[in-house]
Amino acid sequence: MISKTLDVDGPVRIVDYGGEGRLVLLLHGLAGSVANWSAVGGDLAEHGRVIAIDLLGCGETPPAGRGVSVEDNARLVDGLISELGASSATLVGNSMGGLVAMITAADSPSSVDRLVLVDPVLPIDRSSPVDPEVLIKLLSPLIPVFGPLGVRLYRATTTPRQAVDEALRMNCVDVDTIPETAREAIVENAIDRRGDEWAVRAFIDADRSVAGYALRPSRLRRLMHRVSQPTLLIHGSEDRLVAAGSARWAAAQRPDWDYVELDGVGHLPMLEAPDAFVDVVSGWLSER
Repeated sequence: MISKTLDVDGPVRIVDYGGEGRLVLLLHGLAGSVANWSAVGGDLAEHGRVIAIDLLGCGETPPAGRGVSVEDNARLVDGLISELGASSATLVGNSMGGLVAMITAADSPSSVDRLVLVDPVLPIDRSSPVDPEVLIKLLSPLIPVFGPLGVRLYRATTTPRQAVDEALRMNCVDVDTIPETAREAIVENAIDRRGDEWAVRAFIDADRSVAGYALRPSRLRRLMHRVSQPTLLIHGSEDRLVAAGSARWAAAQRPDWDYVELDGVGHLPMLEAPDAFVDVVSGWLSER
């Protein structure tokens, strides 16, 4: 595993897990980083050259004059594929990273071979009760003036470790199944970000960009139907952020996609159930 910074219209941090063959890019979710893939990156390297990316405004990739929207990140992914000397790549995206993967596949189809969407951003399942904690955490930062103040206050009154523990509790069913090395890598990233002046603004701008799809089902539906590549949709049955009902709706919209639901798992199956996640993804990549 090698961590380095590339220049794609500005600095972009990647972690190269090695492997040979087709390029496989791992795209994390909102406020995440390459650390989110640390439990599975090495195992996936059996199926190609696996590289995890810190998306714009996340981890160690500063905005540096660039936008941080999902569209900006899709352009980054497309440019990174070329920078790495590949003609195309398989994209594995979780949450916001899944949305970025779909946009890249739709806007730059020749750059994307296959998609693995892991609990991606999807329209709200109106048949499921809204989780108030999730609603507050994701939508309150978007309130003008008070949202940014609230985010800064939260950062000032919690340690990075407390913030990570709270986020993992909301995202996972059983945080004890997360490998300790992966959890510590996430905490280390959170500690590093506390000193970055751009971190709060980047989070809010990215959150607003994601909400522009999650709250507009017709927009997401149109995007899904523009995806022409073979696609695997993986979803945790107990996901609080994106209800499993939304994933079942997406699978019905695209019956040509392969759909696997992981029982008893939340929003981050690659951290909470890494062995099951690798088995599913490895089997699908081998078949494809």
